[in-house]
Amino acid sequence: MHPEKLLSRHPLNNGLVLELWDHSRPVAGDRWHPALEARLAVPVEAANLPPALAPAEAEVRAALGPDLIFSQQDERNFIAAPEVPRIKPEMASRALALAHRYFGHPDFPRRLIAKKYAEYLHRRSWQASQSRTEAHPGSDD
Repeated sequence: MHPEKLLSRHPLNNGLVLELWDHSRPVAGDRWHPALEARLAVPVEAANLPPALAPAEAEVRAALGPDLIFSQQDERNFIAAPEVPRIKPEMASRALALAHRYFGHPDFPRRLIAKKYAEYLHRRSWQASQSRTEAHPGSDD
């Protein structure tokens, strides 16, 4: 097993820091599975909250935790070992290009928190409806 390896850290214009992690591993013979993860920690704090959620900062933080970890993976399958040193920098370049355009956008933290909090509320609502259905089988809630 090959443990993940931190390749680099890149500060973004919105105050976040992009980390590039290598998850590459050999698969068979001289074949590899190159894998690169772009990872960001987004603090769940007032400065990163969308205006609509600002009054509920404590509830949002309780629901999501102190940081949201966003990650995106780029992977290739069954690559010849001599090709891996060429492919990994290309993967990192694509991640960095996306980082500055997308992850580094000033609205990225607010949009991510809004999305994850909406997903949390939806899950909580669905779980509550399931609990009611299980408590009263046969009812048309």
